[in-house]
Amino acid sequence: MDLKQKIIFITGGSHGIGRALAENLAREGARLILVARSEDRLKEFVTQYGKQHRYYVCDLSDYKQVSKLAESVQKEYGSLDILVNVAGIGIYKNLEETSLSDWQTSFATNVTTPFLLSQGILPLLQKTKDSFVLNIGSGAGNISMRGRSMYCATKFALRGWTLSLAEEFKEKFPRFFLITLGSTLTNFSGKSIEEKKKEMAVGRAYFPVEWVANKLVEIIKNDNRETETTLFPGDYGFGTWKKQ
Repeated sequence: MDLKQKIIFITGGSHGIGRALAENLAREGARLILVARSEDRLKEFVTQYGKQHRYYVCDLSDYKQVSKLAESVQKEYGSLDILVNVAGIGIYKNLEETSLSDWQTSFATNVTTPFLLSQGILPLLQKTKDSFVLNIGSGAGNISMRGRSMYCATKFALRGWTLSLAEEFKEKFPRFFLITLGSTLTNFSGKSIEEKKKEMAVGRAYFPVEWVANKLVEIIKNDNRETETTLFPGDYGFGTWKKQ
């Protein structure tokens, strides 16, 4: 797929994987719609990469804001080519420490927002040939981990939902695809990059953000992409995942 002038909607576009992916796609000539809570970072992106890109400020854990976002995009765009649901939250707690608010925020951000956006802008995606939705999942959607039951629950849900939609839309557009991704060197889950670098020094596996962004662009451009692309740590020379 040639990405020049393709209209690509990215959630979580201000930091981490979303920001690195947006920068790479801008260099490919795509027109981007970025969504995040941090307006300063989004505004900075448009200043650097051009006014052909647009942004919306939205709390992706708030159902009403997400629904309004989908309505706004429908009004302002005649069609869309790709939706990439990057935004996510990782709250790692044992059961007795987990609050209802933690649970609701986790599912709202990791599961319900991809659902609301996919459904809300579906008419725009249906107007474009070769359109698709790319959801960024996690190894936590494949393996169970102590202390991360809530996060795993959201990623198991996202995985099952995406793969089911891949079957539902197999003969039409948009298509649905999933990236099952290993841990990446970002501030995700409340642990700093510096802390993670210290863990790497003693053998913990993390993907560099730029490697992930480059890999995602490669997958997006590949017309023969798999329904689920699994990027295990072993793909970067780290070995295999194990239960923790």
